[in-house]
Amino acid sequence: MNRVFACRACGRGNLELILDLGKQPWGNDFRPMELDQTCPRYPLEFFYCHDCTMCQIGHTVPKETMFREHGYLSGTTRSLARHFASVASRIAERVAFGPSDYVLDVGGNDGTFLRFVHERGLDVLNVDAGINQHRASLANGIPCINRFFNLETADDIRRERGPAKVIHGAGIFFHLEELHSAFEGVRHLLADDGVVVAEFIYLPSMVETTAFDQIYHEHLTYYTLGSFERLLQGHGLRINDAELASIHGGSCIAYIGRGDGVSPALARLMDREVVEGYDTATPYRQFAKEASELRDLIRDRVRRFRAGGRRIQALGAPVKGTTILHYCGFDERDIECAVEINRLKCGTFYPGTRIPVVHQDEVDPPDAYLLLAWNFRDEIMPKLERFRSGGGQVLIPIPDAEVL
Repeated sequence: MNRVFACRACGRGNLELILDLGKQPWGNDFRPMELDQTCPRYPLEFFYCHDCTMCQIGHTVPKETMFREHGYLSGTTRSLARHFASVASRIAERVAFGPSDYVLDVGGNDGTFLRFVHERGLDVLNVDAGINQHRASLANGIPCINRFFNLETADDIRRERGPAKVIHGAGIFFHLEELHSAFEGVRHLLADDGVVVAEFIYLPSMVETTAFDQIYHEHLTYYTLGSFERLLQGHGLRINDAELASIHGGSCIAYIGRGDGVSPALARLMDREVVEGYDTATPYRQFAKEASELRDLIRDRVRRFRAGGRRIQALGAPVKGTTILHYCGFDERDIECAVEINRLKCGTFYPGTRIPVVHQDEVDPPDAYLLLAWNFRDEIMPKLERFRSGGGQVLIPIPDAEVL
């Protein structure tokens, strides 16, 4: 089925509906238990643009609703901190900084990434619209502007601070409601010899692992290197190099500038995308089929646990868990609670459900965990050795509903 609304990237209307995940709350709408739990629901539909190859969702939940008061803090995960330390090191190797240069982080959350940059003696600036994230960034010693990033914000920063030598964004450049204004802001603020470092969920990796839970309302666009390059060219920018990373279940780090140079690594990745058909709808149609099959398998395994009288808790309360719970049709009859270490989410219900989120130290362990934070399994599984040696089981939903 084709839709006629405009593509977020190219503005044309040749969009094909690939996967309909139903009407869902926006994924971080965690509400205190004492409040009304009637969360608004919005269409969650994944589309492919036949004109510019950009994948995207169709409905936009206003950015003020999603990002001003959400509870995610990047510093709660050690794996992410180690990843950011590595990225900061690679940036320092690539870029020759002068005494007045600075690094800007767009959507820098609590300042975790910039702390590793600042430790190298470099000047830093965070821009984040989240109230909690702004406070946490300042508490971590990282200056932060509490605004959404767009051309107006970039213009104000340039007048105050001058051009930025590096503009970094991790998990933000595909969240942008003001997509073109934000990239015009990047172009305007970037120094002539500056580098943009964009980290994003890599769409081919998402397809290959059937990670349908990466589709949620905060994620408006889904990039291949080819579709991202076409978007950037419209704003006078080019991808010059790229590398893949395991963080978040499969990410790409793109190094972007004003020049036309293409590294051998980037050329190989872009050639692979064409060979494997990621500039066509074919792999996305197959992804939708496999996502439906995986949903049924996850649902069957959870309900077999429950039919056997076993208690199941969700391990972690990530935003992507909302997609899994709602696409699978789970509620408090299936999952007794979700356990978390981020206290901003404790004392809430999972969006659109009566599944409580509680601190992991305040509840007895279950017979089985559903690992919603599956992308951090390498960090989490060693912590569960005693639980598993005592007979506990862990269901890892992505990529193949594995039970350990």
